[in-house]
Amino acid sequence: MYQPKTTEDYLELLGQAIFEMEDLIRCAEEEDAGIAEFASQMPVYLELTQALQTLRAEVVAGTHKFGDKQDLPFMPLVRQWRSRIPFHILLGALNTAHKEGF
Repeated sequence: MYQPKTTEDYLELLGQAIFEMEDLIRCAEEEDAGIAEFASQMPVYLELTQALQTLRAEVVAGTHKFGDKQDLPFMPLVRQWRSRIPFHILLGALNTAHKEGF
């Protein structure tokens, strides 16, 4: 997985994660009538989307601190639901860059 080396790289990867999350939500919305499993996961997907959008706003504003050696706040949720998040590796890459910095 690609590891961002600059804030701009991080924002690009973050944009990809938000796109993937929103796409997953669209799929869940379209299929929820036929697949009850999606309906039960929708709150998780919405929470992760909101967390990613908040992170993007912090990075854009310059208030996000990289390299603090702590996981992003949403990582426990990602770990819990990783089997239901096809792009969990992308979220892990964001977390690694957040923890270690550039």
